[in-house]
Amino acid sequence: MLLMDIITWEPKDSAKVGELYTNYEYPTGMKVIDEWIDLTGYRMFVIYETESEKIFAPSISPFIGLCRFETIPVMEADKYTHITHTHMTQENTEETGREKTEVAQGRISTENELLEQIKDQIENHEKRVQRLEHHSFVQQEDVT
Repeated sequence: MLLMDIITWEPKDSAKVGELYTNYEYPTGMKVIDEWIDLTGYRMFVIYETESEKIFAPSISPFIGLCRFETIPVMEADKYTHITHTHMTQENTEETGREKTEVAQGRISTENELLEQIKDQIENHEKRVQRLEHHSFVQQEDVT
């Protein structure tokens, strides 16, 4: 699992954080991909990979009470796009197959009913996109 930590601390604690970090070693089982420091102040970003959440707790224990951690599961954009595209394609294929079966079985009797169902599906997809965009916005705003 790929994770990103956003670590923040109070300006007064910078010396303590720096000292701890200088002597810190990540636990076995945690593969650090990269680390960045926010040049505008008191924030660090760490992207790492781990197979178990059991590794996370020991990794932050030296910093508890000194730093705040926001841990976010992340994925490469290309991989995410591929997975969601594949999922959406499968959903659309299943829905189209169901519609053809319903037409063949006489469940949808007119072209207008079919168009109405397609319109409803489009509206549902638009609502889903709006919820996902809202959720993404809420997560972006929830920065410590």
